[in-house]
Order: sequence, then structure tokens, then C-alpha cells
Amino acid sequence: MNYQKLYLLLLFVLTFQLTACAQEQQAEPVKSSMTNEQIASYIRKAFNVPANVTITVQENAESKDIPGTYPILVVFKGGRVDQKQEAWITKENKLIVGRTFDMNVDPYKKNQDKINLANVPTTGAADAKVTIVEYSDFQCPYCSSAHVTVKDLLKQYEGKVKVAYKHLPLAMHNWAKDAAEASVCVHKQNPETFWKLSDYFFTNQKVITKETFDAKLQEFSTQNGINSEELKKCMADPATKQKVDADTAEAGSLGLSSTPSFIVNGRTVIGAVPVDQFKQVIDEALTTAQ
Repeated sequence: MNYQKLYLLLLFVLTFQLTACAQEQQAEPVKSSMTNEQIASYIRKAFNVPANVTITVQENAESKDIPGTYPILVVFKGGRVDQKQEAWITKENKLIVGRTFDMNVDPYKKNQDKINLANVPTTGAADAKVTIVEYSDFQCPYCSSAHVTVKDLLKQYEGKVKVAYKHLPLAMHNWAKDAAEASVCVHKQNPETFWKLSDYFFTNQKVITKETFDAKLQEFSTQNGINSEELKKCMADPATKQKVDADTAEAGSLGLSSTPSFIVNGRTVIGAVPVDQFKQVIDEALTTAQ
């Protein structure tokens, strides 16, 4: 779709006179003469954004200033879309779409600093030089494939790699968030059983439905010594939902919106990539690890 270029290609420029912007010095950012609603309306037309996707424009206080521009954040929500995109408006109402990069900051470290690994399911060597942070969805078929790849990598790099699991249930999957919340609660009861549950979900994706989810979870709990009453109470606790939402928000801050996605010592890996491709990323991370 044409509108996807706005937040996937990132560097599509409608109109931008760089020399004029670079030479102009202003103490304060320019305020657009257009309202945020007018800007959103223009973006919808320019990029052919469907009616079922809402567009919200807001001032982007965290943006790096481009002299002579008004920094905005464009938020898309609806359907399969949940994206944010940086943009800037010049005083002549020209739109710049893209991202800014601070070359004084190591991008790998910047990614790692955004990740909270407290009380997160992990497997592999505790003192491993490489940490693979996996953002995944238990209902996603590509995640199921990647799950096999990750287990293979743990064997091949035994003692050198550990994996931390984070939740990114997609709205298009109707039992994925239930599964994420259940896994948070299972991890709370028994951290090791979390990994058995992840195996169970990925292996049984084709037979689990929204309607059969509770029965399948009960079946797993009975077979693996999970206290069902404690599990139900935990899943009803708002803190459990907040934990899953926090993981999802963290993924968004890293620019991740699809599953599976991985951060390997700060390096981004998107999708169920072949094992040899994944190994190249790990080998580089091992080479540079301190």
C-alpha cells in the first residue's frame, strides 16, 4: 500500500530545501500555520491511508531540531497498523518525513539501554557474552519457526548465548494476548515451566483457538503442576496486563512492530531469518563483546 511508505521507508521526502533550513537560525522551533488535524488530513490524502486507520499528529518534544522546522510525531492506529513516524513542517508548510540520527550515540548501546531485563524469562548461560532479546507472539506462525531456530542457536552457542523473552502479541491474533498473560503468570509460579509453556503454545498453534484456549491452558497446567486457581487470579490482575503492555511499548520504542523481532546485543534482527544469517549477527556480537 502507498501509505506504508510513510512509516516503513522512513526517508521519503515530499519537499525539502536543505540549504535554506540549514542556514536559517531560530531560537524556537517554527510553529506550523496548519492545525494538527489539517496536517493529518493532508497525510491521509498524500499517502492514501485507508479510512479504517486513524492518524493523530502531535508535537514531538523528543525530536532533534532541524532549524526552521516544527517537529511532529504522526501516529497510525487501526487494522494491522500501529506505527509512529517522525516528521517536520517548515514555515512554508513543506513536509519532511524520516528519522534523525545522533552520530554521537552508539546505536547498539542506544537499543540496549531501552531494554528492561528485570524479571524476564531467560534461558542459556547466565554469564553469556551475547543476549538475544526476542519479541514474539505465541500465535504467530513465523514465531513458531523462529522458536525452533533459537533453540538450535542455543545448542550451537552453548555457554556463549542466552535468550530473554518479551511479549509482542499482535492485534490480528485473537488469543495471543491471553497466551502472553498466561505465560507471565506461569513464569511467576515456576520460571522453568515458562519455557515448557512456550513450547506448548508454538507446537499447538493449529489446534488452539480463542474458544479452546482456556481448556488447553488447563490441560497444560494439570500436566505441569501449575496451580490453576493461582493462575486465574494472576491473569485477572491488572499488573499482568501491564507487564505485557510494557513489553509491547518497549518494542515500539525500538521501532519493532512485527513478529518475531530480535535485539542481539543491540543489533536488530527482523523476522524468522535463516539460521546461518542469524549466526552472522551472533558471531559479530561475540567478536565485539566486552
